[in-house]
Amino acid sequence: MIVEPLINEYKDDGNVKPASFAIIETESKEYKVSFFTTHNRLYMVRIDILNVLDETILETDLEMVQIIKEHVLSVLRLTYDHKVSLFPHTLWNFIKEEQEPDLHVKMSEIIRTDFDPHVENIRNVFVTTFPIVVQIKLLSDSQDKRLPLQYRYLSLYKLMEMEFKEKGKWITEYEQFVSSFEDEFRNLGIHMKPANYIIRLRDRCAHIKTGKDALGITQLSNEDMIEIDRFFPLMTKICANLISKKYPDKGFSLVNYC
Repeated sequence: MIVEPLINEYKDDGNVKPASFAIIETESKEYKVSFFTTHNRLYMVRIDILNVLDETILETDLEMVQIIKEHVLSVLRLTYDHKVSLFPHTLWNFIKEEQEPDLHVKMSEIIRTDFDPHVENIRNVFVTTFPIVVQIKLLSDSQDKRLPLQYRYLSLYKLMEMEFKEKGKWITEYEQFVSSFEDEFRNLGIHMKPANYIIRLRDRCAHIKTGKDALGITQLSNEDMIEIDRFFPLMTKICANLISKKYPDKGFSLVNYC
């Protein structure tokens, strides 16, 4: 796990030793968490998972890695930097037992010289959506990958509630609108009614379970995270499409959602 801001080069090959480490013990396995520093800053955290066969990570290991990752971030924000973030992409390195890691990554920023910021569209969106600043904020928050996935999904769900709920009940237009995306649901292998599926994932995010008997606090199970992450681009498209259609005569579009 890379701690932002980024540096140009990352090495973990046995020559660079961690500044400190901790052992996390479960009933069946140990996990080693190592902290790497340079020039008075923390730049990388490594989680060692033992007994990985055929480069396949067990579900129990993935769940534990998520717990460790979240706890690392929480502790860093309390002891290192309140605004610290982890780079959204995790690096994996499979090595044989008793051998040193073999990780060497270089990073550089690439600036597109042909990029057009479409300033007039930015201006139109700014002016036209001013009466619905809350909906725009919810859609914007959903795209912030520094936030946990369940919070981002609930932001989109809240936007849908604001548009399609009256006195705590869904109006008929809700099902009509989301049903227009039914083919795209089917393409994702989702055969439940779109209106019901959206609510089902909301319940997953609002009532997190990390195991059969354990309620989670801030982290989805790996299975739920994969399902919500797979559906998230379509949910974003539905919400962006909804806002765009509210003002079809204003000449703007919401782009680059993911």
